[in-house]
Amino acid sequence: MLKKSIRISRADGLEARSFAKLVQVASKYDSRIYMETETKRVNAKSIMGMMSLEPAADEVIIISADGADEAEAVSELEGFLVENTAV
Repeated sequence: MLKKSIRISRADGLEARSFAKLVQVASKYDSRIYMETETKRVNAKSIMGMMSLEPAADEVIIISADGADEAEAVSELEGFLVENTAV
């Protein structure tokens, strides 16, 4: 299992379009992937779960992945959240 704390640097935090892209990225990996804040842990492959997370700009999220492709999954999700890259 791989865990990584990531600070969201997207100025707008995350909104519906960002959640949809994030879920698409997570869904292409076989690993189990979760995202959590101080108060909630959700499946990163679930659009409803991700929307309920409601992370704001400059908030810390923990990504955890468990599986054969966990490193790749965490790396790509980190790029989306930190570097403002469109996936």
